[in-house]
Amino acid sequence: MPIESIHTYLVHPRAQGDEHRNIGGIDVPLNGKLFDTLNSVYEKSDDECDIDIAFVPNGGRQQNDCRDLILSYIRDRSLDTGRLIANRLREHTTNRSKQGLLVLMYGREGSDHRLVISRYPTNTGILAEENARGLDVQFLERVFMRSAYSYKAAVYQHASLERFWDGRAVDKQISSRSLPTPEYWIHGFLHSDFRTTSAQGTRRLAVALKKAIGSVDNLELKQELVAAATLARGMAGQATSVSGFCDRFNLSVLAREAIMSNLPNTAVAAEQFSLDVAVFDQEVAYRTIQLDSGVFIAASAREFEGLVNREELDDGQERFSVTGHIINERLRRGSLS
Repeated sequence: MPIESIHTYLVHPRAQGDEHRNIGGIDVPLNGKLFDTLNSVYEKSDDECDIDIAFVPNGGRQQNDCRDLILSYIRDRSLDTGRLIANRLREHTTNRSKQGLLVLMYGREGSDHRLVISRYPTNTGILAEENARGLDVQFLERVFMRSAYSYKAAVYQHASLERFWDGRAVDKQISSRSLPTPEYWIHGFLHSDFRTTSAQGTRRLAVALKKAIGSVDNLELKQELVAAATLARGMAGQATSVSGFCDRFNLSVLAREAIMSNLPNTAVAAEQFSLDVAVFDQEVAYRTIQLDSGVFIAASAREFEGLVNREELDDGQERFSVTGHIINERLRRGSLS
């Protein structure tokens, strides 16, 4: 049995004057139904936590407050050392996040240390039990369960505790369109960041979009990809991945395949990053339309819709018009196509 200890704590949202309130916790026995459930989470954590993260050094030094608490807990696993981690989570938990159940699970995988940190959000539920009289139904005000939309976890594993700088996390809110980017789990509580930097991830997405548009012949498919590139600017600062971007705009199978085929490899499609609009605009600076009359229209991709007026005509053609002062003219050699 790899698991050697489990501690769990009920963490309320932070409140003024609440700094010294003791957080309740228990040492979970390593047997029984609760253990079986948590053990399943521990065993699946390696696959479930799919976001590569790394602790952020504090002020340029190789030190991170959250990492220090985690190492202290691993070296001296007790309710008190675990409570320090729970206190840190309380500091980053708001009323919007609501109370949650923090679970710390430590085990050994061969020579590796493994720590799984899970947060179960609170919810309400209904308990229905059949008995001799029929059915007994009760309302449960406080139920902790692995929500498909807000469950959070992180796993750290290495033979040397000194190498506990990288880990993996799962945060179901990141992939939800209806919720803003959650800051408090990865960036706040764990004081970590995605291992793929904003610039790296954004540039990879922009280049794949640009190449995908250039690689397809179907005009409707090109327009679908251009529309997605235009809307990408509305995701400034939001966490996403190339796969998440395709999901966000519900891209067709062909559009998705065109983007994926222009990535360095399929594994990077799942890497999370924060979209940097400045980097995106550098890679996708201009948008060009070519008409069957031989005319090309080019403008800043960011401002194209505002700079170029577009009018649909009755015969299916389109009329484009622009306004401005001429500041330069050029001639070029070769074909226009």
